[in-house]
Amino acid sequence: MNSISFILIIGLLYLLSISIWRKRLVPFTINESSSFKGILSVLIILSHVNFHADLPVFLTITKWAGTKVALFFFISGYGLMSSYSIKGREYLKGFFSKRIWKIVFPLVFITAVFLLLYYIDSGLFNSDLLNDLLKGITPLPYSWFAYIIIIFYIFFYFVFLAKWSLQIKSIVMMILAFIFSIGLYHFGFDRAWWVSNLAFPFGMVYRLNEEKIIQISRTKIGNIVFVPSALLLAGLFAFLKIEILYVFSYVFIVLAVIVLLSYSGLPDGRLFNFLGKVSYETYLIHGAVYYLLRGNHIFIENSYIYLMCTILLTLLLAYIFNKFFSKVYKLKI
Repeated sequence: MNSISFILIIGLLYLLSISIWRKRLVPFTINESSSFKGILSVLIILSHVNFHADLPVFLTITKWAGTKVALFFFISGYGLMSSYSIKGREYLKGFFSKRIWKIVFPLVFITAVFLLLYYIDSGLFNSDLLNDLLKGITPLPYSWFAYIIIIFYIFFYFVFLAKWSLQIKSIVMMILAFIFSIGLYHFGFDRAWWVSNLAFPFGMVYRLNEEKIIQISRTKIGNIVFVPSALLLAGLFAFLKIEILYVFSYVFIVLAVIVLLSYSGLPDGRLFNFLGKVSYETYLIHGAVYYLLRGNHIFIENSYIYLMCTILLTLLLAYIFNKFFSKVYKLKI
């Protein structure tokens, strides 16, 4: 879970946060969130390359996979709570047709396109897709996270229909996410399906308590001990060697990273805004491109060229699909 390079990066940000940046505050805005999602989407592409090619230089990034997904889940939960905090129960009107549909439709459409292209390329079609999905094998490579988000969105809708306080609702979301993760673990789903899940409701908890957390982390003592304490707790849950408890490790890793980003901020600009805008499509498409560029009709031998072509084609297709989906949503409305 933790690589030396990851520890070095976190260590450097920590040292800067307690020295040069100690009075600096970068709010976690929509632009920050979008840039973050864009950066994470590219890192996810790089983290999967060694499942398809031999590129040891990216093995370190592969080891960060759980952290990257946890951060993406955090942003999703954070965004949901932000929207609800602004709009209240009005946000729940048309939730399935407007919000969940924007996750489901791209997933179904891109999955169908991939299955068609894969059949054309290989002549193979899995007629037992549903049974495989119930075992955690998705028809679209690496798309498991979309199914998790859909389920958590459904949890969110029904929990937030209740007349509890926002704090209670966020705690209920944490409990449901943990129970759900235990179920996935119990039924033998791949570790990726459950290990980062608590980061989603934690994003909601953080959004509700963001001001307090930032204040605590910026006291004289908090500035020095907050991040190390979060990482120490993450390491403690990992040290226990109880698989299901790793879900808590990623919560504290995310907490440390987000607090550090409140000092450093994230790069901004057209490129990062573009990457953030097409991040969901990038996540969905990249696995399919990896398979198809080393298929029967197209096979790129050189691993570096293969990776470069995968990134460029993924981003191009993500842009095209994003434009297409945007027009579909307008027609639906």
